[in-house]
Amino acid sequence: MIRRYFKLCKETRKVLYFFLFVLLILGILDLIIPIFASNIIDYLTDKNLNLFIKTLIILFVLYFTTNTFSYFACRLYSVYFRESFKNIHKKIINRIYDYNDDELVKLPKGKILSTVNIDSINIAEMADYMFNVLYNFILVICMLIVFIKTNVVLGVILFFVIIIYASLAFYLTKKSSYYMKGQRLYQDKLTNLLSQTLNGLKEVKTLNLKQSLNVKYDGMRRGWAKKYMLKRRYYIAYSVILKYIRYISKILLYVISGVLIFNGKITIGTIILLITYFDNIFTYLTTLVSDVGTVRNYNISLERVWELLNNNVNNDTYGCVDNDYINGVVTFKNVSFAYKDIATIKNVSFTAMPNRITVIVGKTGSGKTTILNILLRLYKPDKGNVLIDDINIKEYTKEVYYNNVSVVNQESFLFNMSIKDNLSMVDKDVNKQIEVCKRVGIHDLITKLPKGYNTILSENAGNLSGGQKRLLSLAKTLLKGAEILLFDEVTSSLDPKTTKEIINVLKDLKKDHTVIVITHKEEMMKIADELIILNKGCVVAKGKYNNLSNNKYFNDLINKEK
Repeated sequence: MIRRYFKLCKETRKVLYFFLFVLLILGILDLIIPIFASNIIDYLTDKNLNLFIKTLIILFVLYFTTNTFSYFACRLYSVYFRESFKNIHKKIINRIYDYNDDELVKLPKGKILSTVNIDSINIAEMADYMFNVLYNFILVICMLIVFIKTNVVLGVILFFVIIIYASLAFYLTKKSSYYMKGQRLYQDKLTNLLSQTLNGLKEVKTLNLKQSLNVKYDGMRRGWAKKYMLKRRYYIAYSVILKYIRYISKILLYVISGVLIFNGKITIGTIILLITYFDNIFTYLTTLVSDVGTVRNYNISLERVWELLNNNVNNDTYGCVDNDYINGVVTFKNVSFAYKDIATIKNVSFTAMPNRITVIVGKTGSGKTTILNILLRLYKPDKGNVLIDDINIKEYTKEVYYNNVSVVNQESFLFNMSIKDNLSMVDKDVNKQIEVCKRVGIHDLITKLPKGYNTILSENAGNLSGGQKRLLSLAKTLLKGAEILLFDEVTSSLDPKTTKEIINVLKDLKKDHTVIVITHKEEMMKIADELIILNKGCVVAKGKYNNLSNNKYFNDLINKEK
């Protein structure tokens, strides 16, 4: 656990070392202060005014120093927490970027959200509790040594009481932590189901799924509540039983101290020191056990983050070719790929040239999307090669590749922020933003909105039509300056007028781009400079729309479309 923690938080280690040093000073002060406080009582008893005043001054300085170092400890920890949270959160987000769709399916969204928003905070707080455990343990040992040196009988009795107290406390907190882990699992499930409910709220209403969903929610809530009650059972036992041990031990301390003082074997100041140490020992011990429980609970967060960061995600390798002057000749050479041992494309070969529109068509399951995912480097071919300008795509650096290959998907995604901010995430140059919006034909629409480019898009851009979202997404893609543009069912679900607008945009874009379109729409086939027909993962025909009228597969697609 400790190794994982320090590896995860290596960027903020220096601050942690300073924090540990300040804690060490505070520990020494906490040990010294009760000694001087007990001496004051003895000097008062002996009516030694001189030593009383000197010790009082020293005590004041010690109190002031302790408070000053406490301030520094708080400041250092605040800085550490802030930087640790930022670094851990950044690592998780960056790791999520590496997951492809198939890998994300295996990770419930609720767990991801909980890990990012809760576990990252828990880990940032973890150092405080770990060092408190070490700090309190050292203080308890030091104070126990003082007890043994002062009176062996008292020291031995206290030693065994501490062993019993700590063993029982650790057992109870361990059981409590176990059920806490179960609570978190149910919490993830509830979050995940809520996320799905929000995404599918329209279907929930129209299909009257409320009752069925409530059954699922109730089952998860009952599971969470059961784990909670089991956790509380051990927590209550911890709160009650341990107090009995402490109270009985303290009564025993008073009895033995009374016997010692009546026999003149100990001073009042020493008794006060021992009582102070006794109270401090159990205070530190209770805090230590509580902090161990917290560390154990936070270790659940550490395990979850570690699992997310070290999961076997799509570790696709990139090369060192950083030539950004790409013409855009895309070549598939005998490419095959199987998904879960089922072949989706077989020995596919074709070339998509610059200044041309290459349209790939085929029935559902024919392999169109696989070709797109291979071009986006979401899948790696099992056989064959994919080239851009006669260089294998895996030889390009990641930055160069994605600067030159971009996609407009069927489901256009836009963030819940202004149009300008959405575009600025790609390029902050306002003049370029206006230029590309004019090119795709959406500038006039934007300027007619009440706030123009500063108009805030609602979630999933619900205040725009499907066609407007598609055009805005296209504008965002063009801002990247990519040479190769991929379009996935870009006219799907659009009205004829918007479809015509997008077709005109595509014709314009081919002047300075390589355009590859995945579609099932006949109107898109008609504009193709090269039409590639797939059937069961194989290329079965190539050519222009007008030259394929005698092809069986082409006619099947056209007749199906009509």
